[in-house]
Amino acid sequence: IDTKQFYDYLIGKEIEFFTGFPDSLLQEINNCILENAKNHYVMPNEGLSLSLASGYYTSTKKIPCVYLQNSGLGNMTNPLLSLTHKNVYSIPILCIIGWRGEPGIKDEPQHKSQGDCMVNLIRCMGFDLVYLDKLNWKNNIDKCIELIQKNKQPVFLIVRKGYFKKY
Repeated sequence: IDTKQFYDYLIGKEIEFFTGFPDSLLQEINNCILENAKNHYVMPNEGLSLSLASGYYTSTKKIPCVYLQNSGLGNMTNPLLSLTHKNVYSIPILCIIGWRGEPGIKDEPQHKSQGDCMVNLIRCMGFDLVYLDKLNWKNNIDKCIELIQKNKQPVFLIVRKGYFKKY
């Protein structure tokens, strides 16, 4: 996926606020955001990123984007369930998550456990997810936005290893 086109598509959909904790699988999109975004905040952890994005949405009513390592999903659990969930304050956020440790893909041992349970963990908490597809990535973003608007809570866009071209 052309990284700048992906970023520009998000901007075109009025997703203009970015925050997160950098991920090796998302390095190219992270670099693009770092260079181009006017509203971008690198945070020390994913829970703080989600909280900052929640404040942005609350004050602007615009969908923010949080990018994260899947290992940070645990750090996000409390703010996901006690702040952004549709049963609490219904805060819509696009969460772009790298799938380190994806089953069947060679990766570092420390990523395997998190990769094995990531999808089930997201679903167990009651959040929708969309798998990024190299050929239909615009449709994937549109689907995320549709789900975000319908359910008024975060949606996870899952990114596999090697999906973004070098930026």
